[in-house]
Amino acid sequence: MRLLTIVLFCLLINLSACGLFTTDGDNSQAARVGNEILLETDIPRFTNEESNGDTLAQRQLFIENWVKEKLLLQKALENLSQNTANFEKQLENYRNSLLIYNFENQLINQKLDTVVSERELKKYYAANINNYKLREAITKAIFVASLNSAPNIDSLHQWIYEDLQYYKEDLSSFCSQFAIACHLDTVEWIPLAKIKEIGKLTADKKLNLTVGENLIQDSLRTMHIDAFEIREKGETAPFSWVKGELKSIILNKRKIELIANVKQEIYESATLKKEYEIYE
Repeated sequence: MRLLTIVLFCLLINLSACGLFTTDGDNSQAARVGNEILLETDIPRFTNEESNGDTLAQRQLFIENWVKEKLLLQKALENLSQNTANFEKQLENYRNSLLIYNFENQLINQKLDTVVSERELKKYYAANINNYKLREAITKAIFVASLNSAPNIDSLHQWIYEDLQYYKEDLSSFCSQFAIACHLDTVEWIPLAKIKEIGKLTADKKLNLTVGENLIQDSLRTMHIDAFEIREKGETAPFSWVKGELKSIILNKRKIELIANVKQEIYESATLKKEYEIYE
């Protein structure tokens, strides 16, 4: 009995060595390109769902793609051999840049103060106001566009151009039911081009607004516009219009200052510790 056990044990070892007996940790070779080896354990275990029921074809495709990639890399190395030094220098420079970039991002995430007060924004705006000119005409206005056949058109004129606080509920109800386009925000600046777009006005329809009542009408639709302020293209952009841009600029300046300060601190620390030498 003991002899039979030993024989069976030896047989299993031989089968395993010949590749006829494998386990889940199979390290047998699936493919080779030059000195590069693809092991069976490197091949994903494809499910029927991933491979549309043909796991064998999916496995074969993976192997072929691996071989193609290695052959392409091999050919690239052969053709780049004359410029290997320069190529390796480029790789080193790229690696160094990537390391520094990630380090700087880590510093920014950990140390950058991202709170920008309204006072700081307005101070920067006042100091640089000549740099902010409008690239398009904008207005503060409320407007409603509707089909001429919509009900309560006569009342709509009163609701829009008289005291909005008394008629805002009526306007909201009308807009939700009959408006093609509606804008009831009295604070937000909006481009004139945007009014044309959402009001579905044709491209050739000019929108020459004046402060106060404006009526644009054709055979199908009517747009009532009550403009409170208008700024033309080329005029100074209002603070609220460029507020987001101002914050981005201030934060970017802080980032630059933070990185510059850290670089200087690292340099001064290395100088004190004599961690570098500069040869004359």
